[in-house]
Amino acid sequence: MANEFFIDEHTSALTKLVNEVVNDPTTYLGSKYLPSVALPVSRVRTEVIEATGGLTLEHAMGTDPKHIQSFGSRVQEFAPPAYKEVMHWDEKKILHLRELGQNDPSKRGIRQYIDKAIDQLNRRLEARIELLRWRAIFDGGFTYMGKTFSYGIPAANRVAPLGALWSLDGINPNNSANPIADIRYWVTGGSAKFRKYKIKKLVMSPNTSRWILENSNTKQYISSIGAQAAIKEWGIDALMSYLLPGGPVIEVYNSWYQTESLVDNGQGTGGKKIQVSDAIYFINDGEIFFEATLPDGDIIGEFQQTLHLASGTVDSPGYGKFLVVEENIAPGTKGGPQNPFIDICSGVNGGVNLQRAFDVLTAKVIA
Repeated sequence: MANEFFIDEHTSALTKLVNEVVNDPTTYLGSKYLPSVALPVSRVRTEVIEATGGLTLEHAMGTDPKHIQSFGSRVQEFAPPAYKEVMHWDEKKILHLRELGQNDPSKRGIRQYIDKAIDQLNRRLEARIELLRWRAIFDGGFTYMGKTFSYGIPAANRVAPLGALWSLDGINPNNSANPIADIRYWVTGGSAKFRKYKIKKLVMSPNTSRWILENSNTKQYISSIGAQAAIKEWGIDALMSYLLPGGPVIEVYNSWYQTESLVDNGQGTGGKKIQVSDAIYFINDGEIFFEATLPDGDIIGEFQQTLHLASGTVDSPGYGKFLVVEENIAPGTKGGPQNPFIDICSGVNGGVNLQRAFDVLTAKVIA
Protein backbone atom coordinates (compact mmCIF):
# COMPACT_ATOMS: atom_id res chain seq x y z
CA MET A 1 0.00 0.00 0.00
CA ALA A 2 1.30 3.45 -0.90
CA ASN A 3 0.47 4.84 2.52
CA GLU A 4 2.43 2.28 4.55
CA PHE A 5 5.93 2.88 5.92
CA PHE A 6 8.38 2.80 3.03
CA ILE A 7 12.12 2.54 2.38
CA ASP A 8 13.39 4.45 -0.63
CA GLU A 9 17.07 4.13 -1.55
CA HIS A 10 16.83 7.11 -3.90
CA THR A 11 16.68 10.79 -2.93
CA SER A 12 13.00 11.72 -2.70
CA ALA A 13 10.70 13.72 -0.49
CA LEU A 14 7.01 14.28 0.10
CA THR A 15 6.49 18.00 -0.41
CA LYS A 16 2.72 18.42 -0.19
CA LEU A 17 -0.41 16.66 1.06
CA VAL A 18 -3.31 17.18 -1.38
CA ASN A 19 -6.96 16.63 -0.41
CA GLU A 20 -9.37 16.06 -3.29
CA VAL A 21 -12.68 17.95 -3.32
CA VAL A 22 -15.38 16.21 -1.26
CA ASN A 23 -18.98 16.99 -0.35
CA ASP A 24 -19.61 19.58 2.37
CA PRO A 25 -22.57 18.87 4.70
CA THR A 26 -22.56 22.48 5.96
CA THR A 27 -24.02 23.54 2.59
CA TYR A 28 -27.05 21.24 2.78
CA LEU A 29 -30.40 22.98 2.45
CA GLY A 30 -32.74 20.08 3.17
CA SER A 31 -32.48 20.53 6.93
CA LYS A 32 -34.41 23.80 6.57
CA TYR A 33 -37.49 21.89 5.43
CA LEU A 34 -36.91 18.55 7.17
CA PRO A 35 -34.62 19.20 10.15
CA SER A 36 -32.98 16.36 12.04
CA VAL A 37 -34.64 15.68 15.40
CA ALA A 38 -33.45 13.03 17.87
CA LEU A 39 -36.26 11.25 19.75
CA PRO A 40 -35.98 8.58 22.50
CA VAL A 41 -38.64 6.37 20.90
CA SER A 42 -38.88 3.58 18.32
CA ARG A 43 -42.11 4.78 16.67
CA VAL A 44 -43.49 8.27 16.19
CA ARG A 45 -47.14 9.30 15.94
CA THR A 46 -48.50 12.53 14.50
CA GLU A 47 -52.10 13.67 14.86
CA VAL A 48 -53.46 15.65 11.92
CA ILE A 49 -56.44 18.01 12.15
CA GLU A 50 -57.97 17.68 8.69
CA ALA A 51 -58.70 20.72 6.56
CA THR A 52 -62.19 22.21 6.53
CA GLY A 53 -63.83 24.74 4.25
CA GLY A 54 -67.28 25.53 2.95
CA LEU A 55 -69.57 28.54 3.22
CA THR A 56 -72.17 29.25 5.87
CA LEU A 57 -75.50 27.78 4.75
CA GLU A 58 -78.55 29.80 3.82
CA HIS A 59 -81.21 29.88 6.54
CA ALA A 60 -84.96 30.49 6.60
CA MET A 61 -86.03 32.45 9.66
CA GLY A 62 -88.32 30.57 11.99
CA THR A 63 -86.80 27.18 11.14
CA ASP A 64 -84.08 25.12 12.81
CA PRO A 65 -80.57 25.68 11.38
CA LYS A 66 -79.12 22.77 9.40
CA HIS A 67 -76.40 20.71 11.06
CA ILE A 68 -72.94 20.53 9.48
CA GLN A 69 -70.11 18.05 9.95
CA SER A 70 -67.45 18.92 12.56
CA PHE A 71 -63.75 18.80 11.65
CA GLY A 72 -62.00 15.44 11.65
CA SER A 73 -58.57 14.21 12.75
CA ARG A 74 -56.38 11.24 12.04
CA VAL A 75 -53.22 9.70 13.52
CA GLN A 76 -50.19 8.88 11.37
CA GLU A 77 -47.58 6.42 12.68
CA PHE A 78 -43.97 6.39 11.53
CA ALA A 79 -41.51 3.52 12.03
CA PRO A 80 -38.06 4.52 10.70
CA PRO A 81 -35.59 2.45 8.66
CA ALA A 82 -31.98 1.84 9.76
CA TYR A 83 -28.64 2.79 8.21
CA LYS A 84 -25.30 1.54 9.56
CA GLU A 85 -21.77 0.76 8.35
CA VAL A 86 -18.34 -0.06 9.81
CA MET A 87 -14.78 0.83 8.84
CA HIS A 88 -12.30 -1.85 9.97
CA TRP A 89 -8.61 -1.42 10.84
CA ASP A 90 -6.65 -4.65 11.33
CA GLU A 91 -3.34 -5.19 13.15
CA LYS A 92 -1.23 -4.60 10.03
CA LYS A 93 -2.80 -1.20 9.38
CA ILE A 94 -2.62 -0.17 13.04
CA LEU A 95 1.12 -0.92 13.13
CA HIS A 96 2.26 0.07 9.64
CA LEU A 97 0.32 3.19 8.61
CA ARG A 98 2.56 6.25 8.61
CA GLU A 99 1.39 9.82 9.06
CA LEU A 100 0.16 11.27 5.78
CA GLY A 101 2.38 13.91 4.21
CA GLN A 102 5.40 13.03 6.40
CA ASN A 103 8.82 11.90 5.15
CA ASP A 104 9.76 10.59 8.59
CA PRO A 105 8.65 6.92 8.64
CA SER A 106 8.69 6.94 12.44
CA LYS A 107 5.60 9.19 12.50
CA ARG A 108 2.78 6.79 13.28
CA GLY A 109 -0.40 7.58 11.37
CA ILE A 110 -3.26 5.51 12.79
CA ARG A 111 -4.75 8.36 14.85
CA GLN A 112 -4.69 10.64 11.83
CA TYR A 113 -6.39 7.93 9.78
CA ILE A 114 -9.06 7.47 12.43
CA ASP A 115 -9.78 11.21 12.41
CA LYS A 116 -10.12 11.22 8.63
CA ALA A 117 -12.24 8.06 8.72
CA ILE A 118 -14.61 9.74 11.20
CA ASP A 119 -14.95 12.68 8.80
CA GLN A 120 -15.53 10.31 5.87
CA LEU A 121 -18.22 8.33 7.68
CA ASN A 122 -19.94 11.48 8.92
CA ARG A 123 -20.02 12.94 5.40
CA ARG A 124 -21.46 9.68 4.05
CA LEU A 125 -24.16 9.68 6.72
CA GLU A 126 -25.09 13.34 6.24
CA ALA A 127 -25.22 12.81 2.47
CA ARG A 128 -27.56 9.83 2.97
CA ILE A 129 -29.81 11.93 5.21
CA GLU A 130 -29.86 14.85 2.76
CA LEU A 131 -30.66 12.57 -0.18
CA LEU A 132 -33.51 10.94 1.78
CA ARG A 133 -34.95 14.41 2.47
CA TRP A 134 -35.10 15.48 -1.17
CA ARG A 135 -36.24 12.08 -2.48
CA ALA A 136 -39.10 12.17 0.03
CA ILE A 137 -40.13 15.57 -1.33
CA PHE A 138 -39.87 14.73 -5.03
CA ASP A 139 -40.50 10.97 -5.14
CA GLY A 140 -43.12 10.94 -2.39
CA GLY A 141 -41.53 7.96 -0.68
CA PHE A 142 -38.37 5.91 -0.26
CA THR A 143 -37.01 2.44 -0.97
CA TYR A 144 -35.63 0.35 1.89
CA MET A 145 -34.43 -3.26 1.70
CA GLY A 146 -36.02 -3.66 -1.72
CA LYS A 147 -39.43 -2.36 -0.65
CA THR A 148 -40.93 0.98 -1.61
CA PHE A 149 -42.83 3.07 0.92
CA SER A 150 -45.13 5.98 -0.01
CA TYR A 151 -45.92 9.09 2.03
CA GLY A 152 -49.14 9.68 0.13
CA ILE A 153 -48.42 13.07 -1.44
CA PRO A 154 -51.49 13.90 -3.59
CA ALA A 155 -50.76 13.52 -7.31
CA ALA A 156 -52.25 16.97 -7.97
CA ASN A 157 -49.51 18.53 -5.80
CA ARG A 158 -47.03 18.04 -8.65
CA VAL A 159 -47.53 20.41 -11.55
CA ALA A 160 -46.15 20.28 -15.09
CA PRO A 161 -45.47 22.90 -17.76
CA LEU A 162 -48.49 24.31 -19.58
CA GLY A 163 -46.88 23.62 -22.94
CA ALA A 164 -43.54 22.07 -23.80
CA LEU A 165 -40.95 20.56 -21.47
CA TRP A 166 -38.13 22.93 -20.49
CA SER A 167 -35.44 20.63 -21.91
CA LEU A 168 -35.69 17.64 -24.22
CA ASP A 169 -32.17 16.29 -23.75
CA GLY A 170 -31.47 17.30 -20.15
CA ILE A 171 -28.72 19.64 -21.34
CA ASN A 172 -30.05 22.40 -23.58
CA PRO A 173 -33.13 24.59 -23.09
CA ASN A 174 -36.15 23.79 -25.22
CA ASN A 175 -37.12 27.03 -26.94
CA SER A 176 -40.63 25.71 -27.53
CA ALA A 177 -41.17 25.96 -23.78
CA ASN A 178 -42.03 29.15 -21.89
CA PRO A 179 -40.70 28.81 -18.32
CA ILE A 180 -41.70 32.32 -17.26
CA ALA A 181 -45.31 31.74 -18.33
CA ASP A 182 -45.31 28.42 -16.46
CA ILE A 183 -44.04 29.95 -13.22
CA ARG A 184 -46.49 32.85 -13.38
CA TYR A 185 -49.33 30.38 -13.96
CA TRP A 186 -48.34 28.17 -11.02
CA VAL A 187 -47.82 30.88 -8.40
CA THR A 188 -50.47 33.48 -9.35
CA GLY A 189 -53.61 31.36 -9.21
CA GLY A 190 -53.55 29.41 -12.44
CA SER A 191 -52.97 26.12 -10.64
CA ALA A 192 -56.09 25.39 -8.59
CA LYS A 193 -54.20 23.18 -6.14
CA PHE A 194 -51.74 25.97 -5.31
CA ARG A 195 -54.28 28.78 -4.76
CA LYS A 196 -54.57 28.42 -1.00
CA TYR A 197 -50.81 28.70 -0.48
CA LYS A 198 -48.53 31.71 -0.23
CA ILE A 199 -45.54 30.56 -2.26
CA LYS A 200 -42.37 32.10 -0.82
CA LYS A 201 -39.63 30.41 -2.79
CA LEU A 202 -38.86 28.05 -5.68
CA VAL A 203 -35.88 25.75 -5.10
CA MET A 204 -34.19 24.13 -8.11
CA SER A 205 -30.88 22.85 -9.46
CA PRO A 206 -28.44 25.05 -11.41
CA ASN A 207 -29.34 23.40 -14.72
CA THR A 208 -33.06 24.00 -14.22
CA SER A 209 -32.41 27.69 -13.58
CA ARG A 210 -30.17 27.81 -16.65
CA TRP A 211 -33.02 26.53 -18.83
CA ILE A 212 -35.03 29.56 -17.68
CA LEU A 213 -32.26 32.08 -18.36
CA GLU A 214 -31.16 30.67 -21.72
CA ASN A 215 -34.64 30.09 -23.10
CA SER A 216 -35.28 32.26 -26.18
CA ASN A 217 -38.81 33.09 -25.00
CA THR A 218 -37.38 34.44 -21.74
CA LYS A 219 -34.88 36.63 -23.60
CA GLN A 220 -37.50 37.80 -26.08
CA TYR A 221 -39.92 38.70 -23.29
CA ILE A 222 -37.29 40.75 -21.48
CA SER A 223 -36.41 42.52 -24.73
CA SER A 224 -40.04 43.22 -25.67
CA ILE A 225 -40.79 45.07 -22.42
CA GLY A 226 -37.52 46.99 -22.49
CA ALA A 227 -36.30 45.54 -19.21
CA GLN A 228 -32.60 45.32 -20.06
CA ALA A 229 -31.78 48.60 -18.33
CA ALA A 230 -33.65 47.61 -15.16
CA ILE A 231 -31.93 44.23 -14.86
CA LYS A 232 -28.32 44.99 -13.99
CA GLU A 233 -27.11 41.39 -14.14
CA TRP A 234 -28.40 38.32 -15.95
CA GLY A 235 -29.19 36.22 -12.91
CA ILE A 236 -32.27 34.26 -11.95
CA ASP A 237 -33.02 36.36 -8.84
CA ALA A 238 -32.79 39.68 -10.68
CA LEU A 239 -34.93 38.35 -13.52
CA MET A 240 -37.74 37.01 -11.33
CA SER A 241 -37.83 40.05 -9.03
CA TYR A 242 -38.53 42.18 -12.12
CA LEU A 243 -41.05 39.85 -13.76
CA LEU A 244 -42.89 38.95 -10.54
CA PRO A 245 -42.38 41.89 -8.14
CA GLY A 246 -43.29 40.81 -4.63
CA GLY A 247 -43.53 37.22 -5.79
CA PRO A 248 -41.48 34.19 -4.75
CA VAL A 249 -37.71 34.19 -5.08
CA ILE A 250 -35.76 31.41 -6.75
CA GLU A 251 -33.01 29.62 -4.84
CA VAL A 252 -30.49 27.66 -6.89
CA TYR A 253 -29.36 24.71 -4.79
CA ASN A 254 -26.07 23.25 -5.96
CA SER A 255 -25.00 20.88 -3.16
CA TRP A 256 -24.06 17.42 -4.35
CA TYR A 257 -22.93 13.93 -3.43
CA GLN A 258 -20.95 11.17 -5.14
CA THR A 259 -21.53 7.43 -5.33
CA GLU A 260 -18.66 5.00 -4.82
CA SER A 261 -17.51 1.75 -6.37
CA LEU A 262 -14.49 -0.46 -5.75
CA VAL A 263 -12.11 -1.01 -8.67
CA ASP A 264 -8.73 -2.68 -9.09
CA ASN A 265 -5.92 -0.52 -7.68
CA GLY A 266 -3.70 -1.23 -10.70
CA GLN A 267 -0.82 -2.58 -8.64
CA GLY A 268 -1.28 -6.20 -9.75
CA THR A 269 -2.00 -7.38 -6.20
CA GLY A 270 -5.76 -7.79 -6.53
CA GLY A 271 -6.22 -4.90 -4.13
CA LYS A 272 -9.07 -2.44 -4.51
CA LYS A 273 -9.41 1.32 -4.40
CA ILE A 274 -12.40 3.66 -4.22
CA GLN A 275 -13.63 5.21 -7.45
CA VAL A 276 -16.15 8.04 -7.12
CA SER A 277 -18.78 9.15 -9.60
CA ASP A 278 -19.21 12.63 -10.99
CA ALA A 279 -20.99 15.03 -8.66
CA ILE A 280 -24.75 14.43 -8.48
CA TYR A 281 -27.06 17.24 -7.37
CA PHE A 282 -29.43 16.33 -4.54
CA ILE A 283 -32.24 17.98 -6.51
CA ASN A 284 -32.46 16.35 -9.91
CA ASP A 285 -32.49 18.55 -12.98
CA GLY A 286 -36.06 19.43 -13.89
CA GLU A 287 -37.40 19.25 -10.32
CA ILE A 288 -38.75 22.32 -8.51
CA PHE A 289 -39.82 22.56 -4.87
CA PHE A 290 -42.27 25.29 -3.83
CA GLU A 291 -41.69 26.57 -0.30
CA ALA A 292 -45.03 27.75 1.09
CA THR A 293 -46.15 29.52 4.25
CA LEU A 294 -47.81 26.93 6.52
CA PRO A 295 -50.05 27.41 9.59
CA ASP A 296 -48.25 28.59 12.74
CA GLY A 297 -44.94 28.71 10.86
CA ASP A 298 -44.94 24.91 10.57
CA ILE A 299 -42.65 22.85 8.33
CA ILE A 300 -43.48 19.83 6.15
CA GLY A 301 -41.85 17.29 8.46
CA GLU A 302 -38.67 16.12 10.16
CA PHE A 303 -35.85 13.68 9.73
CA GLN A 304 -36.47 11.75 12.92
CA GLN A 305 -33.57 9.88 14.53
CA THR A 306 -34.69 7.25 17.01
CA LEU A 307 -33.27 4.72 19.48
CA HIS A 308 -30.02 2.81 19.00
CA LEU A 309 -27.63 0.69 21.10
CA ALA A 310 -24.38 2.23 19.86
CA SER A 311 -24.35 4.24 23.08
CA GLY A 312 -26.23 4.09 26.35
CA THR A 313 -27.40 0.76 27.76
CA VAL A 314 -30.07 -1.83 27.03
CA ASP A 315 -32.15 -0.19 29.75
CA SER A 316 -31.46 3.35 28.53
CA PRO A 317 -30.52 3.27 24.84
CA GLY A 318 -29.03 6.20 23.02
CA TYR A 319 -30.92 8.05 20.33
CA GLY A 320 -29.99 10.15 17.33
CA LYS A 321 -27.13 9.82 14.89
CA PHE A 322 -24.19 7.76 16.18
CA LEU A 323 -20.48 7.39 15.38
CA VAL A 324 -18.45 5.14 17.68
CA VAL A 325 -14.73 4.26 17.70
CA GLU A 326 -14.25 0.80 19.22
CA GLU A 327 -10.65 -0.14 20.03
CA ASN A 328 -10.33 -3.91 20.46
CA ILE A 329 -6.66 -4.02 21.45
CA ALA A 330 -6.45 -4.38 25.23
CA PRO A 331 -6.88 -7.71 27.05
CA GLY A 332 -10.52 -8.59 27.51
CA THR A 333 -11.75 -6.86 24.35
CA LYS A 334 -13.15 -8.76 21.34
CA GLY A 335 -9.77 -8.72 19.58
CA GLY A 336 -7.35 -8.41 22.42
CA PRO A 337 -3.59 -8.83 22.01
CA GLN A 338 -4.14 -12.01 19.98
CA ASN A 339 -5.96 -10.31 17.09
CA PRO A 340 -6.20 -6.55 17.73
CA PHE A 341 -8.40 -4.35 15.56
CA ILE A 342 -10.24 -1.05 15.57
CA ASP A 343 -13.80 -0.60 14.27
CA ILE A 344 -15.46 2.73 13.55
CA CYS A 345 -19.23 2.35 13.34
CA SER A 346 -21.61 5.05 12.15
CA GLY A 347 -25.30 5.17 11.36
CA VAL A 348 -28.77 6.22 12.29
CA ASN A 349 -32.06 4.49 12.95
CA GLY A 350 -34.25 7.10 11.37
CA GLY A 351 -35.85 8.55 8.32
CA VAL A 352 -38.04 11.30 6.95
CA ASN A 353 -41.39 11.67 8.67
CA LEU A 354 -43.31 13.72 6.10
CA GLN A 355 -45.95 14.94 8.53
CA ARG A 356 -47.50 17.38 6.06
CA ALA A 357 -47.30 15.30 2.88
CA PHE A 358 -50.52 16.96 1.72
CA ASP A 359 -48.67 20.34 1.68
CA VAL A 360 -45.66 19.25 -0.38
CA LEU A 361 -45.77 21.17 -3.68
CA THR A 362 -43.45 20.36 -6.58
CA ALA A 363 -43.06 20.61 -10.34
CA LYS A 364 -41.45 18.35 -12.93
CA VAL A 365 -40.41 20.17 -16.11
CA ILE A 366 -38.59 17.44 -18.04
CA ALA A 367 -39.52 13.88 -18.95
